[in-house]
Amino acid sequence: MKKCLFLALLSIFLISGVCCATIGAYWLVPYEPLSQKECLEHKEELGLKYCPYDNDHLAGAALACGHIENMPSRQNLHELAKKIYNKKTSHTTIYGNRNDKMLKKMNIFVNDSHIYYWIGEESNDGKGGYVRMFASKGSIPYYAPRDGSGYVSHSLGKIHYGGTKYIVTKKRKHDSNLVGLPNNDVLVTICYY
Repeated sequence: MKKCLFLALLSIFLISGVCCATIGAYWLVPYEPLSQKECLEHKEELGLKYCPYDNDHLAGAALACGHIENMPSRQNLHELAKKIYNKKTSHTTIYGNRNDKMLKKMNIFVNDSHIYYWIGEESNDGKGGYVRMFASKGSIPYYAPRDGSGYVSHSLGKIHYGGTKYIVTKKRKHDSNLVGLPNNDVLVTICYY
């Protein structure tokens, strides 16, 4: 009897361990950059080490996800990229055609030739973080300043590639092509739970 009970409990443990290991869902979330003051007010609850700037996109994304640990890791986004491209891969770069149907099924597709998702990691210099770009023909991670300078993100610059539709938002310097989202000025990233 004890042996049967032990085997039943072991089976439940192994099944739940397997389930827990495979659970992980991405959620597309809108966010707004935080001011330095707002970042400092929420710093500890969001798990941030630094609050270098006003217009802090990484802090805004962390707030939208509830904590920086609720954002995808480099490995999470690398594995996601391997699934949605043709798997021609180097250590970090993945080439191929992006599978937009799969992104749509996962509810994380944005109508853009280049989609940028924040990685839940601050850079050691305290001024940046990391994003992974999901372009039409490949995916790479790279360093991104938290104030939005030096990289193209949905509402941080004009995007003129591919067949994506271009729209103009209320603030001309924040032009975007986020067609179909309720607020055309919104930035998006993904959370991972």
